[in-house]
Amino acid sequence: LEVETHSSFKRKASPFDERNWIVARGWKNQGDSICSWTYHPEHDRTTTLVIEDNITLLVGFNLKFDLLWEMAQGNQSLREFYKRGGKVWCCQLAEYLLRAQHPDAHMASMNDTAPKYGGTTKIDEVKALWDAGVLTSDIPEDLLIDYLVGTPEEGRNGGDIRNTEIIFLGQIKKAVAQGQVKMIQDRMDGLCATTEMEFNGLKVDVKQAGERLKVLTADLAAQDAELNTYVPADLPFEFNWQSRIHTSCLIFGGTVKYQLQTTYVDIETGELARLKATAKHYLLTDGTSTDLEPGDNSKHMYVQYLSGKKKGEYKTKNVDVPGELKVKYQDFLYTFPKITDADEKWATKNEDGLGAPIYSTSGDVIVELALRDIPFVKALRQKQKLDKEIGTYYAKKDAKGEWTGMLTCVQTRDHMIHHKLNHSSTVTSRLSSSDPNGQNLPRGDKSEVKAMFVSRFGDDGEMIEADYSQLEVVVQGVLTGDEQLCEDLRNKVDFHCKRVAAKLSSTRPEVTYEYALDWCKNEDHPDYKAGKKERTKCKIFSFQRAYGAGAATIAEETGMSLEETQALMQAEDELYPGVVTFNADVETAVIKSAEPFSALGDDGKWKTYRRGYWKAPTGTLYTWRSYDAPEYARKRGKTDTFNPPEMKNYPVQGTGGEFVQAMCGRLWRHFVSNDNYGGLAFLTNTVHDCIWADAHKSVRDQVAADMKRIMESIPEFYNERYGMNITVPFPVEVEYGPHMNKLIHWHYAA
Repeated sequence: LEVETHSSFKRKASPFDERNWIVARGWKNQGDSICSWTYHPEHDRTTTLVIEDNITLLVGFNLKFDLLWEMAQGNQSLREFYKRGGKVWCCQLAEYLLRAQHPDAHMASMNDTAPKYGGTTKIDEVKALWDAGVLTSDIPEDLLIDYLVGTPEEGRNGGDIRNTEIIFLGQIKKAVAQGQVKMIQDRMDGLCATTEMEFNGLKVDVKQAGERLKVLTADLAAQDAELNTYVPADLPFEFNWQSRIHTSCLIFGGTVKYQLQTTYVDIETGELARLKATAKHYLLTDGTSTDLEPGDNSKHMYVQYLSGKKKGEYKTKNVDVPGELKVKYQDFLYTFPKITDADEKWATKNEDGLGAPIYSTSGDVIVELALRDIPFVKALRQKQKLDKEIGTYYAKKDAKGEWTGMLTCVQTRDHMIHHKLNHSSTVTSRLSSSDPNGQNLPRGDKSEVKAMFVSRFGDDGEMIEADYSQLEVVVQGVLTGDEQLCEDLRNKVDFHCKRVAAKLSSTRPEVTYEYALDWCKNEDHPDYKAGKKERTKCKIFSFQRAYGAGAATIAEETGMSLEETQALMQAEDELYPGVVTFNADVETAVIKSAEPFSALGDDGKWKTYRRGYWKAPTGTLYTWRSYDAPEYARKRGKTDTFNPPEMKNYPVQGTGGEFVQAMCGRLWRHFVSNDNYGGLAFLTNTVHDCIWADAHKSVRDQVAADMKRIMESIPEFYNERYGMNITVPFPVEVEYGPHMNKLIHWHYAA
């Protein structure tokens, strides 16, 4: 599709912008020797592609764009195509998966992809016109159609359509050879699901969001006022709490270079520089002049004109005189006294006015500084949180005077956000989100942001969230096949409590798993708060460990000592040896498959590195590259090494993401077959391990039950389709409520 290109709410050529429409549509059926097309030069949002009953597969490049447009223009044949089991193939997403999520394949363009399969590059003139701001409807018809389906000389069998066909046919061969067809098909259903979610959008309670923004803005002003009391009174410039340089120098000491307009010495004269100026002087009979006007008491003898028109007038001339002092911006230095010492690990590459290091004042650093009881740190930490919350999730002007924040994506017409869910932007194959980032919303106990997301059915509707429990651990059990881990999963063990018991086993043998379960989760336990704190530490440990963090990082994140962390890691390795074996097998596969490539090193020189691969049971490929070896490894003769945390992280995170995408696809199929429960329920978002829906109260229980049933069907689905042997459950918790920040647990009705 070639569409009108007006941008709105952070979407270029948005299908949700009524000014836009499909200007030209091109397509080709399997076996055709010529492409088909239609041209619609006048505004018309009703034209659709008729998908005949014999069509079983739709192929496109960046297909979500085209699907969203057909949906926006009311294409009913697309819905019928889905109902009869029709599938899609997005060449952009397929290329990303076929190339193991290599960074070069992220959001791949057709221009980069087509030549690899024998295709051609696009007509530059059309892109140049778009880049110049020309609307699609103003591009000459013959040029646009040539771009879309090829020139008459090519027999109208070229352009975007022919390139898409060539890419697809090449990708199918590659997918078969790499054993990835089923996996790609399942992810394509996931793509249809997220397309549906983007189209359905999220309803925003703009009144609630506006009221909350006022509260946050007032809180921010109060924090600013408090912080400004800690700024030195003699400061000759305006202190900026947003500046890393200013805050670093204030806290850790340092010198700020600033500029002021002031006078300066003229190098030629050695005196203060002045502007040029003249003054009227009267000529005197002794050959000199004066700026004093003639008067009765004048002691001077003034020269007068003796004849002519000016006879009797005094003669004058313009004389150079010292003008006003010149000023210019000049550099000055102001040194702040040190309030507290900086940790060298906080040093950045930036320098202060005298070349000393500037230290980070990020949220993590401020958290550590809070332990030192520095007066304004608490206020600074709160200010940083407020600045981030307002600028990210609400609305504020940035340094350039442009509005940023999630509310800038809310459509004024219907108060909907049509967020983007991106399938080909991460190294692990997990989804990402943008404009706005609907996957990075703070928890309800940290912020009220989620309260703005409400049901489109008003008081008659409710939001639903279905969330996998401990998905990373469950996936680890599936991949590693560790007997004890799988047994614990089947027995619904609370792994965080189990780690509490393991951590304290040497110092407090009375803390068994059963004791920890009561101590950490029973609010009536006399020492519940301490137990809850221990469980929180182990919860952070679990998350960090699952994603490959080392002992030092985990110790810092949890607040445990390095010795405690190392002991817990060792105890876990002994308890679940299958995890250790699996990680070693992945590393072996990566090293064994590694091939050399050249890249710039940290020192800016070209070096030889390696890139290796590992294949998941589903066929998903993962790739890792090596980096400059650390000092201790270089002493042993190694020039490059792979990153162990990455090798532990990608399989777990990626497979979890793959499972969720496939289940999104299965859920979407169910919603399609049920006509979105008669138009009373819609899929709206997926956030890593969970899926959101918006449902009318009359169908809420049925939707919740179906979501739970389908999402928990991972073992049956993958065992049957992929021949896997998944023996652990994938428990799903479902919650519902009037908005996404006020959810209660759902359970089967009696």
